Amino acid sequence: MIRKVIIKMLERFLKEAYSLAWTLAGTGLVLITLSGSTRFWGTIISLGALAVHLLAVAFLPEDDL
Repeated sequence: MIRKVIIKMLERFLKEAYSLAWTLAGTGLVLITLSGSTRFWGTIISLGALAVHLLAVAFLPEDDL
């Protein structure tokens, strides 16, 4: 039972990673063009948004996404 839940969650994470690939690549491209505190805050904001998104994927039902 727990194994099925873990496998299902991993499948959802893989699906989301696939869906986010171009968004993450674009974010990385923008971040490498920035410098100083702008790069720092851009990185913090991007990582925060990614963390919130992945937490939603982990804990919200699939129908709510």
